[in-house]
Amino acid sequence: MMAQAQKLFQIFKAGTHKAMSGVSLDFSERDLQMTAAAFSPASRPAPLVLGHPKDDQPAYGQVRGLFVKDGDLFAQAVVDAALETLVKTGRYRYISASFISPFASDNPTPGAYYLKHVGFLGAHPPAVRGMTPPAFAERSDALCFCEGNDCSASFGASVEFAEGDGLRPERWALHALALDYQRVCPALSYVEAISRAETVIF
Repeated sequence: MMAQAQKLFQIFKAGTHKAMSGVSLDFSERDLQMTAAAFSPASRPAPLVLGHPKDDQPAYGQVRGLFVKDGDLFAQAVVDAALETLVKTGRYRYISASFISPFASDNPTPGAYYLKHVGFLGAHPPAVRGMTPPAFAERSDALCFCEGNDCSASFGASVEFAEGDGLRPERWALHALALDYQRVCPALSYVEAISRAETVIF
């Protein structure tokens, strides 16, 4: 079985966007919150794919959850090692989400846009501009408490957790994933990041 990593990345944002059909649609933050609340990977999964295949195949991972922060829609997902490599090497640098229309016959939650899949794009940029591209960088496991961006300032030292500090493995994984979430979405507080990470780990 191919190794998978748990990742967080932005897939969409509020605003007026032009669909592939050429139609411009308005998405409010409330629309995105409804999409996040409606998403159920158990009843209708959303795979990670290359491009926008009609049959959503082959899958390179699966979205586990969605949440909205400051008008941006984020996906929590398990990512196959093959896709992680394609992103890290720059072959697939952009993301484009595909949604099922609110009143389409195949929408499992009529009334809300439902995530169909998340497409990773190569040279062709997505229609939604200004999103943070996926990085899939190695995460930093240090939790620093210091003023400003320089850990040498004010307190003179950082307080860090190390993997051997007695945290149970599952708590360590939760802490490390929360830090990764904060790196991708700096607007998340540590408590919010832990809460989001818990939905994937536990």
